[in-house]
Amino acid sequence: MINRLFGNYLVDKKVLAQTQLDDLLPVQKDFKAEVETIAVINKVISAAVAQELLERIDKNSERFGEAAIDAEYLTDEKLDEILTYQSNAFMKFVQSMIDKHFLELGQINHFLDEFQRIGGYTDAQISSLIHDDLEQCVQIFVPLKSPRLKEFTLTLIQTIRRLIDCDAYLDKSFTARSLQLDKHACQMIVGDMHMKVYISAPDNDLLAIANYFTGDTYETVNEDALDNVGEFINCVNGLFATNLSYDDVTIDMNSPEFSMVGPFISNEKLYVIPIYANGYSLKAVLEVYE
Repeated sequence: MINRLFGNYLVDKKVLAQTQLDDLLPVQKDFKAEVETIAVINKVISAAVAQELLERIDKNSERFGEAAIDAEYLTDEKLDEILTYQSNAFMKFVQSMIDKHFLELGQINHFLDEFQRIGGYTDAQISSLIHDDLEQCVQIFVPLKSPRLKEFTLTLIQTIRRLIDCDAYLDKSFTARSLQLDKHACQMIVGDMHMKVYISAPDNDLLAIANYFTGDTYETVNEDALDNVGEFINCVNGLFATNLSYDDVTIDMNSPEFSMVGPFISNEKLYVIPIYANGYSLKAVLEVYE
């Protein structure tokens, strides 16, 4: 999730071009992040110390980790911990920026600190984003009190990441008492929980789901595309129902509905969750009847 969030921040700062970000994502799986990159991003050593060590060693005969231990910047235990991050998606994202000469490690570290400060993220929250701890990420962006709504949101983003876009991410959610929707699909949940789930977006942004869920390809959003979005919601709600059943909570779903014209909805409990996937912007809206 942080790859897109931080990448977009760098694009907004005009220190990274959109074409460069597109080139970086999705992160390739067949390489590992360097020890010095991980050590700096995890604030174990400074970028200046890392550069000093890199200039001192002969990479043909000495490894960075060994040099850092010899210089007493790292312990054996800390190096072992750093090595566990080599396949971490964010560390590889940073490493790719360095390898492609888009930015230097010191610059990336500076902008990451700035991103954290401006976004108001705690160290623990940044750690959750770096580790892609989806449960904690949902808590950061969708701080709902209801355990069931948290469970639903987690199921939704997990399913989007698994079936639609592995780099999909959330933005800060908000509540509303009324809302004008755009083109949308929706489904009513009934039983021990009563809630209507909408996924809505203007223009052709629902292609983010319609063109990836079933493999169909649409040029524009039409009723067939919206039907696909409705089936995706049904899939999410089915998984949600299974999860709830483990706690002896029983729900059922009405047939999905869709419309090219968004309704104006009004309810004391409307939860709006912005989602970004496949280059599109959409929102999930939870209309809760409790």
